[in-house]
Amino acid sequence: MKKDSDVTQPSSSVEEMQLGVWRVLTEKETTSPFGFAVQWKKFAILLPTIQRFVWDVYTIGPTLLSLLFLAKVWAQLESVVLLHLSNKILSIIEVGLKEGKPDTVAIANAVIARFTIVAISAGVEYWCIRATPILQNRCTHHFEDLIFSSNLATDLPTINENNADSSLSAVPAWENFTTLIAVVARGVETVGLLTYIFQLAVSSRQGPVFVLLCLAKPLINFIFRRSLWDRPYVAEATDPNYLRLRALRELGDTKYRQDIISGNISNYILEEYDKSRDALGDTERGWPTRLYEMKQSLESTVVIELIGDLTMLYYAANAVFNPAKFTLTSIAMLQHSETILGRTFYAAINDIGELRRGMNFMKRVYKVAGLTSIIKDGTLEYPATDGSDKAGMSIDLRNVSFSYPGAKSNKKALDDVTFSIKAGQLVVLVGANGSGKSTIVKLLSRLYDASSGELLVGGQDIRDYKIGDLRGATASLTQDHHLYPLSLAENIGLGYPSQSSNMEMIRDAAQKGGADGFVSKLKQGYSTVLDPKTIQYSVNVTTSDNTPLAKEALEKFEKSADISGGERQRVVASRTFMRFKSGKVKLTIADEGSSALDPEAEWELFKNLRDEREGKTMIFVTHRFGHLTKYADVILCMKDGRLVESGTHEDLMKIPDGEYFKLYDVQAKAFDAPA
Repeated sequence: MKKDSDVTQPSSSVEEMQLGVWRVLTEKETTSPFGFAVQWKKFAILLPTIQRFVWDVYTIGPTLLSLLFLAKVWAQLESVVLLHLSNKILSIIEVGLKEGKPDTVAIANAVIARFTIVAISAGVEYWCIRATPILQNRCTHHFEDLIFSSNLATDLPTINENNADSSLSAVPAWENFTTLIAVVARGVETVGLLTYIFQLAVSSRQGPVFVLLCLAKPLINFIFRRSLWDRPYVAEATDPNYLRLRALRELGDTKYRQDIISGNISNYILEEYDKSRDALGDTERGWPTRLYEMKQSLESTVVIELIGDLTMLYYAANAVFNPAKFTLTSIAMLQHSETILGRTFYAAINDIGELRRGMNFMKRVYKVAGLTSIIKDGTLEYPATDGSDKAGMSIDLRNVSFSYPGAKSNKKALDDVTFSIKAGQLVVLVGANGSGKSTIVKLLSRLYDASSGELLVGGQDIRDYKIGDLRGATASLTQDHHLYPLSLAENIGLGYPSQSSNMEMIRDAAQKGGADGFVSKLKQGYSTVLDPKTIQYSVNVTTSDNTPLAKEALEKFEKSADISGGERQRVVASRTFMRFKSGKVKLTIADEGSSALDPEAEWELFKNLRDEREGKTMIFVTHRFGHLTKYADVILCMKDGRLVESGTHEDLMKIPDGEYFKLYDVQAKAFDAPA
């Protein structure tokens, strides 16, 4: 929970309000409600995005999209056409009733015309229902491809700088386009309705006054409405009871189930949940936009509703003072037209608001698609063609310092680090947590660039090389590596993508990585997908129903499989051995890649890695020294982002007050007999 001192006080240009559980900050309105120029300026900024968006969607199906657009416009104009035909039918009937002689032919023609329009509209709607999914799929796929390719090509610093846009979805793209079509179509409908009402009013000798009265309520609502949707705002849930309630409710997730059961804390959680719910009481938890609209005063609500009845007052006044001006048909049609116009106007205003939000979203999508990586590519090839890197990758750090972008602490992750690693050496990086070991690994992989100093590979600045070549020459095995949602065979095979279906290579790599034993015992073996990305659901049927449907379908649904953390690390290690088969690897980095393995499996893994040492420089980052330090050509000991010691195990153990001696001694004491 935030303390009062942690909450930034708003500036004089920012308005703060508490809406239920939300603290909302928004810019103070400096323009009058009639500031249409300001509203247009905000909308005009989005015009380039609209233009690009329309063209992108148009190119995925020009003919189909044009027909859909015309169909949507027709669907909106249908109300105007049907109004006209209804007016015509009622007028003919009214005249016939007055004269006692209805015009049967005219009535029949008008009814047939209306039926024809309704039938055409039904056919158009039928076609739209079938055409829309095709265009929706194409549109979604287009923007999914755009976002997906951008995400894969973006480096870590760029992602960190644009973290809010890193999880954008392409799903809203089609919704935004249908909103755009709706805005245009409703605009056409509004113009059509206004034209029709004006003509109807003139023919009934009502004049433009009636038209203005029809528009009074929607216009005043538009001008004076309270809405956060049209303003930039930031909302944060700050109610401590609400936040605690959310935290406690999350404990119902299955991932906490084992801890809760074994800890016997269910009753405590329920008691705390009840306390938080009671403390929260009836405090509003709805979205800030809805709560803000609810702040409208009773007086303004009543006045706006009364304004909506001005047309009825107009009818009543004319009925008293000038009854000859009206017919029952004209009154009915004018009132019906007014209702449709109000509904259309409100819908158009909402669509315009939705369009602004939608285009701001698309602006973010195009921003993501246009991101350029902060880590710039070099031009030199690696390894060099002269064979100078035959023994492995040589590495030099000269006064290297680095701070993570956006880090809250002023402390540097690396501070003036200098060391050299010769080609083919086996190096062990040791140090306490947070000492900078993993940061060095990230710099060597060019996930980040050093803030200052030089990092040389083969005597050349690492930034001069092509990133693809450097990463192709590096095999990394870290504790942060994940299994992909693919088969275990492909998980291993992607260490060498061009041979990802070569099962002979994959099995050999799995044997060296220690995964072959347990993978072979799985029901589907190397074809096993641990977390299949299927979509499965049922309606009105559960596995406990004991029905034929439950047995035939639900019980045969593909289930997720699970393996231990150590087995996962073996699969990742196997991927590293698969990478060795490319023949391009000059640097191997193992950053706590055996943290979940038992001692025997860890020893076997390190042995197999050492067996692959020829032609490679090897860097091991570890907390456990036993299996590695005696084989190390050099040990680099880090502390608080600085290199404090370097040398062989024998050299460093001669420094009794040194950092390495302390770290080693702590582990050695675990094996001493108790006093």
